Amino acid sequence: MSNIQRCRNFSMSMKSNRAIVFPAWGAEWIDRVGSCIRESQLPPYPIFLMTDAATDVSALPSGLEVVRRDSELSGKAKKTEFFTGLPEQIETALFLDADTRVIDDISLGFEKAEQHGIAIVPAPHYSLADFRDFRQVMLNEGVTPLGQIIYNSGVIFCQPHRPDVRAVFDLTFALAQKYRDKVWSDQTYLSLAMELRGFNPYTLSPSFNYRAFGELISGSIRIWHSYEPLPANAASLEKGYLHRYEKGKLVKAVKVPL
Repeated sequence: MSNIQRCRNFSMSMKSNRAIVFPAWGAEWIDRVGSCIRESQLPPYPIFLMTDAATDVSALPSGLEVVRRDSELSGKAKKTEFFTGLPEQIETALFLDADTRVIDDISLGFEKAEQHGIAIVPAPHYSLADFRDFRQVMLNEGVTPLGQIIYNSGVIFCQPHRPDVRAVFDLTFALAQKYRDKVWSDQTYLSLAMELRGFNPYTLSPSFNYRAFGELISGSIRIWHSYEPLPANAASLEKGYLHRYEKGKLVKAVKVPL
């Protein structure tokens, strides 16, 4: 049974206010969304695509709901325009980048978003000020760089219509508009917006957004986030070891006590 069919069967469930949301535009990324849906173990919630007015979505599976929005930004900053455009019936959303694969239970992310508003994973390049020298924007916005974290925006569990979350997303979009001529991505603006609003999200472990940059893996991978193919053993790592991704494989890196 396909993910789309499971979503339809689940439509009358008590948790039907949860949804999976892909922000994507352009033929390449629409194709990647289709691959993610086919190759993931997505929870059985409705699936939405947030896209621009022009993108052709005819190749996507039937049953997926498309929400179009005129766009004024470009590049990754365009994602900030979709954070505030979700249908009202979605109470808890999982924003997924198209280059992800869900391979294990991710229910904790939804549960923590419903408690805290946002549940998210730190980026491997975790220093906000040192991400492409973003410190100049922090200083311009009155934030002294003191080691503040940057979160990866490729996997965001959230309650988008909760007032404090909506305030963060509105400010994220405003920052992206203000610095639209710069090269920074949506996740810098999102992280800075949370800092400016004093919003403290629930921090998920890297297993919910594993980037395959060589980070150590403790336990299991739940969401693979990479252009690289998913290794065959990604869902069955040997206990008693920390692993890492190297040259197309997940290898044992450090032995740990059981």
